[in-house]
Amino acid sequence: MQKALFVGTLLGAALLNAGCTESSNPASSTFTPRPTYENREPEGLTSRLTGFTVDPEAYFINLANCAPPPARCALPPLYAEFSPLLQRAVVRNAPITLQDTVPDPATGRPPDPAPPTVSSAAGLWTLDKVPTRRGPPFFVLSLGGPSAQVKLANDVPAPPPLVLPPVPEGNYLPTMTIRPVVPAHSACVGLEALQVSDNGIMEAVAKRLSSEGTAVTVADLLNPARFGGITIFWLYQPGFPVFRVPATNTTVEASSGRVFNIEWAPVGALPPPLAPLQSARGFFIPPGPPAPNSSLGLVAIVHPPLMGPPGNVTYTAKDATTSVPENRPWSLMPLELPQIPGLVIFAGLQMAPAVPSATPSIPPPSTCVPGQ
Repeated sequence: MQKALFVGTLLGAALLNAGCTESSNPASSTFTPRPTYENREPEGLTSRLTGFTVDPEAYFINLANCAPPPARCALPPLYAEFSPLLQRAVVRNAPITLQDTVPDPATGRPPDPAPPTVSSAAGLWTLDKVPTRRGPPFFVLSLGGPSAQVKLANDVPAPPPLVLPPVPEGNYLPTMTIRPVVPAHSACVGLEALQVSDNGIMEAVAKRLSSEGTAVTVADLLNPARFGGITIFWLYQPGFPVFRVPATNTTVEASSGRVFNIEWAPVGALPPPLAPLQSARGFFIPPGPPAPNSSLGLVAIVHPPLMGPPGNVTYTAKDATTSVPENRPWSLMPLELPQIPGLVIFAGLQMAPAVPSATPSIPPPSTCVPGQ
């Protein structure tokens, strides 16, 4: 095969030289071959999207239970298929689809999502025949469901001597994962479908709001008549794309909405004044004036009810720490995200180091990120 390629290259060069040379002097040639490229991408192409479901709250709780501080977990903090931290945080039977961002010309609104696929026992899912296109992205949308149907994989065994207690199970809420998907390749792989429960972060927000005098439930947070939606950021330290360690002492500022910095403690470990604010999974928001940041990089923004057409909200991540050894302050490009009542918008994002690496990281086309 290599010999054939070599001979073909020589033959092509000889033909090109013959066409370009009109005399013994190459400089006298008046013909310069210039390749032209024409995009003839046919209509009707489709892409195959594959990914995994994960409950980020369960993943964090598994990581916290792996080795109580100050000890360190023997397992790497990665979204890796070989790790029990992730295996016990995947969600089975989760209905997954895509939310388009291109408005329907007839209605001016994005079209309704396609019928969902369901995640497997290993938390894997596939969406076939997604329209291939460049430009406006899709977003992965999990439709949620009751815990009797959509199940957390608490039964996956952990290798001895590691002991991981089961994470309290809850009902899963409609959740849109903020990670744009541009299906310009035949296959898009490794896509996260994040699952937010009703007994973790969302319950902590509801309890904090209720402590101010008016009862608020998780269902109320998704009621467009009472709230204009909720956006959750979980900021992670820089590192490998699958590295998931909370970015300590960070927060998010929002151009609209009320910001809550969220903390976590083992259930039952809080003193009596804080215990009523803790969710079944251990998350809580301290009372009093808002904390300046979160030790977990975990932030929820609660939006007021819409008074007109939905608009975009600008979010800016902030790092309160300056440290040369840690390459801080970490940063994140400001994001403009839509305000969408009735579902949870979840952005689990890695921050960038203060001094970026000199080695460029070029993702493969199968990641299907914008700009490829």
